[in-house]
Formats: sequence, C-alpha cells, structure tokens
Amino acid sequence: MKRSFLTISLFLLLGLQFSFAQSYEVAGIEKSDKEDMQYEVLGKVGSRYWIYKNVGGVATIAQYNDRMQLVKQNDLSFIKTTNLNGIEFITNANNVYVFFQFQVKATVYAAVAELNSDGLLVGSPRIIDSADKINPATRMKVFNLLESEDRQKMVIFSINTTNANSIKVRAITLNKNIENSNDAEISINSTNKKSSLSDFALDNNGNLFCLRNVKQTGMAPAVSLLYLSATGAEVVESPILNNSLLLDDIRIKIDNKAGHVILNSFYATTKKGNIEGLYSYVWDINSKKEILTNANRFTDAVRGLVTNRRNLKNAFDMFYLDKVSTQADGSFVVVSEAAESYSNRTMFSRWDYFYGGAFYNPFMFNYWNRPFGFYPWARFGWGNAFMYNRWMNPYASFGYPSVTYNANNIALLSFDIKGNLQWVKTIDKKQSDQNVDQFIGYGSIENEAGMSFVYHQKQKGVHQLVVNTLSKEGQLVKGNSIILNEKNYEWMPKSLKQVGDHEAILPYQFKNKIGFAKIQIK
Repeated sequence: MKRSFLTISLFLLLGLQFSFAQSYEVAGIEKSDKEDMQYEVLGKVGSRYWIYKNVGGVATIAQYNDRMQLVKQNDLSFIKTTNLNGIEFITNANNVYVFFQFQVKATVYAAVAELNSDGLLVGSPRIIDSADKINPATRMKVFNLLESEDRQKMVIFSINTTNANSIKVRAITLNKNIENSNDAEISINSTNKKSSLSDFALDNNGNLFCLRNVKQTGMAPAVSLLYLSATGAEVVESPILNNSLLLDDIRIKIDNKAGHVILNSFYATTKKGNIEGLYSYVWDINSKKEILTNANRFTDAVRGLVTNRRNLKNAFDMFYLDKVSTQADGSFVVVSEAAESYSNRTMFSRWDYFYGGAFYNPFMFNYWNRPFGFYPWARFGWGNAFMYNRWMNPYASFGYPSVTYNANNIALLSFDIKGNLQWVKTIDKKQSDQNVDQFIGYGSIENEAGMSFVYHQKQKGVHQLVVNTLSKEGQLVKGNSIILNEKNYEWMPKSLKQVGDHEAILPYQFKNKIGFAKIQIK
C-alpha cells in the first residue's frame, strides 16, 4: 500500500513537472479583433501581458492576466492613427515607452510617450525630432528606432539622401529613461547616387553601425562597413574585400562582450550560381579595423546534412540568414531557414534581386522577434504582415489567384572564434500554405538553457507545437511537444513573441478573428 502511494505520488509529481515544462493558455477572442487588425505583442509589464491593437483606427493596449483573461483595455487617445506613419514600443518591467511618428502637412514628427504599469499616460508625449518636405501622400516612415543589447541606450535616427553627393544621418541617443544624451548629424560622402545604407545596429556604447552598398554595372555591389561614433565626431568606413566571392544577404551582428562586429553572408562564385558557402567578416570596435575574414566552402557532407535532395549543389540555395547567436568565447551560431514560393506564373529566386535581394529591407528591425524580417517575398510588401485572409490577399502572387509558400528545414551552423565551421545541425520540418505565409515558419525563445525553436505541425489530424532546443553546449534536444486541442485554429508560429525566460505569446486565427495564447516551455 505504501509502495502504491509513493508510485502515485511520483506520477503526480512528474505530471506537474510536465505541465510546467510545456503548457499553454488560450485567450478568448474579442468581437473587434478581426483579421485585418494591426497588433503587436509588447511583453509582460508587472503581472500582465500587454498587446497593442489598432482596430478601425482606434489604438488600444489590451492587458491579460496569467490565465490569458482580458483584464482591461486602454485607449491610446493621444495617438491619431489617421496621420500615423509608424509606431514602436520599448517594454520594461513596470512601464512602456511608445515611440510614434505622425505627419502634419509636409512635416513628420517623432514623439515618445510613457505608459505606467496600468497602461495610463504619464505626463504628455514629447516631440524628439522632425523632418520637413515629406510628401504627405507617401505616408513615409522617416525615423527608425534601435535599442542596445544591454537595454541602456536607444537611438532614433533618420537618413537624408536628397543630396546625391552626401548622405546625412541624424541620430539622437537616449538613455534608459528616454532622456537625450547625445544629438549628432553625420555626413557620409557619396559620389554615386546608387549608394545606400542598410542593416543598422547599435552597440552598448551607443555607436551606430551599418552597411554601405554601391551598385556597380555588371559587377557585384561594393560593400563596406560604416562605424558612426556615438558622439558623431568620427566616421570610419572599412571596405569588405572578398575578391571573387559574390556576397548575398549580408547581415550585421554586434558581439558586445568581445567588442566585435560580425558580418555573415552566403556567397556564390559565379553570377546566379549555387550557394557555395558562408563568408564571415569580423571587425574590432576598439582598434576600428578588420581582424578576420573567412570563407567556409560547404562540402558535400555538410550539404547532405541540410537536405534530402540527391542534387547537393543547390542544397543551400533556398536558405536565408535569420539570426546570429554569439557565445561567451567569441564563437557564434548562424541560424537560417529554407524558404521558397511558387505561383501559377513564376517562382521567386534568391538571385531575382541580386544582393540583398529577396531579403533586403534596410529598415526592418527586430519585427516579431525576427531580426532579419520575414520571408523573402515579404521584403517588398507581398504577404502584408496584417493580412491573413487567404482568399482576399491582393498581393498574393502579384495579383494572380494562387501562390504556394514553403518554409522548410532550419539549419544551425556553428563557427569558432576564427570563423571556421565547427558543426552543422538541422531541424527537419516541412510547411506549406496557399496565398499567405502567416501560418508557417517558426519562433524562438532564448534563456539560460539555450535557444528553443517552436513550430506548428499537423500530423495525422493532431495539431502540435514542436520544440527543439539548442543548448549552450551545442546539443540539439527535441523536447516534449505541446498538443493543441482547439479545432479550426490556425497558429502563427513566426509571430511568436518571447515575454519571459520560458514564456511566449503566440497569435492565432479562428475564422476571421485574431486571438492570442501564452505558451510555456522548460
């Protein structure tokens, strides 16, 4: 009898541990939360989960408790959505800063407001900067927001390219209390009007980095790394010389601990050729110079790890860089995902828009916890982030009635401090959808255990969230899946937003409504 009691107790304990490890709570759907609703998951403030919603031009903050029950919903009456050009949020433990830009005639204003833990406005919104001579018809987003990794600094910057010979960057640095700590205007000489800036990043010291791209007739673009000092007093340009390599989709990652800027890019050796490998470039912030370049050519053994196709030459052709995770010893892991689409008329190719091509958008920052943006087709507005009706999407396949989106394997590539490839691990998945891409892909949660990848899978009528975790030691472990019991729900894994060490908010669609669920993993 005693043994039986202990056995039962053990099973109950294991059950409680499993419940904590992988679980989810589904919020009810509000009548106004229709599929064309604009929204953003902000995170956890105090004991509540905040979600920004814009329905029919009315902006609100919805607050949910731990059981995902709606507690309150405050109107953001200080925001006039009719002339709103952009809105972004910085979420803290007890407050939220709202950065928004609005247009009055030909002037765009950048403003900031503070919301307390109850979602109420603290004081009045403050104008930070403005830009003149902006065509009101364009609804242009002029100002961009970046936050440093340690969350101690923020920068609002704008780029003026009206003068072909000089690109001007205006950057206003704010501290964690949104107080101005520096105001700088930087001129970058430009003898070629085709020169453009992209992929901005901010280090913990407030220094700004970006890529400068100069188109060249019949040649690969000339690319350089720009360092813009926090004070605006110094500009350093370092050309990225790669000889015969054709770089595509270059991405910046700041390693604050090592004081390095890491650039990674897939490369080919012939125009429109197959992806041959991954090129890495490391720049030291203190010495302000390049300290490492390395081109890792993928062997057939490596190619075979990421695809089941017999033709290994094109194994990496549909993989796009998603994020880079730096390690304490200076090594790093590159995360990429295979993405492709087909329509009844054409197929997207990474080389259709050579360099920065399918993925290129210089002002796509940390959207939906995906630092490098959505999928290649979304970079130009196709598959709009706020359109989920699979039959009414006017952008599907350039207006043609049918397009298929695929999001397949996730490849994890580890490099040592010298940029040498150490290992490759693959998360096998195969996802497809028609006319929209919102219900495929994956989300990620990072904590002390490592990086967890979460994606939706339907198998034999069972819907589940599959969880794979890459540990700090480089072990890829498949965790317990979260079985989803709701019928006719369509989950949006790539819109997953981490809100705690082990928690995330996952949007879903039911019929023509948008709802939210909280998931918890170990």
